[in-house]
This record gives sequence, structure tokens and C-alpha cells, in this order.
Amino acid sequence: MLNILLIDDDPVEHKLIQRMLKDCYTQPYLLRYADTVDKGIAIMKTQQIDLILLDDKLKNGLTAEQSVPRLREFSNNIAMILISSSINAAHLRDKAILDVYDIVDKFHLRSRIREGLLT
Repeated sequence: MLNILLIDDDPVEHKLIQRMLKDCYTQPYLLRYADTVDKGIAIMKTQQIDLILLDDKLKNGLTAEQSVPRLREFSNNIAMILISSSINAAHLRDKAILDVYDIVDKFHLRSRIREGLLT
């Protein structure tokens, strides 16, 4: 079973991604949700996580440039996928620099899941 942690400050996005997974991902999974990086870290400390879906922009202007290093302190070997509605932002141009598995446009997330993003 794939244990997924979604970190996104918008509960509507949580429901949308939950629906996308139900519709497009055929393997067993468990989706956990946190609306802040700190809550995500708390979940990672107590539960097994295989994959993190991280919104690029969280409250208070926190972007992946700040949140990924904080998460990496607790998730060194966990695959991390950034999701963003502004995929062309300068800080999202190189997934290797950010130390993430992939960067996905929110508007293409459904098709990317269907195409095997999570496998």
C-alpha cells in the first residue's frame, strides 16, 4: 500500500486530489493530509510515508525553496512531488536543485497520475 502525505493549505485541493486518486490510481493507497509543513512533519514522525505531494506555495508566502529543506530534515529518503499552479516560476525550473522527484502543474495532475506518476 502506498502511504501518501499531501501538504497543502487549501482543504479544497485536498478534496480534489482525494478524488483524483480515487478516479485515477488503481493501486491500494492511504492519503494523509496536513495543511502546514509542521503538521506534515508531525505525521512523518509517527507514521510511515512513502510519498509526499507538496503544494509549492503555502500560507505566509512559504514556497518549496523553504519547505523542501525543512521536510528533508525528516524525510531524507521519501519521494517528494511538488504541485504548483505556476509551474514556470524561477525556483521550479530544476527539480534536482530542489531535491524533489518531480514538479507537476496542478492542472495536469490528474493526467499525470493516470499516466503512472505515483508508480
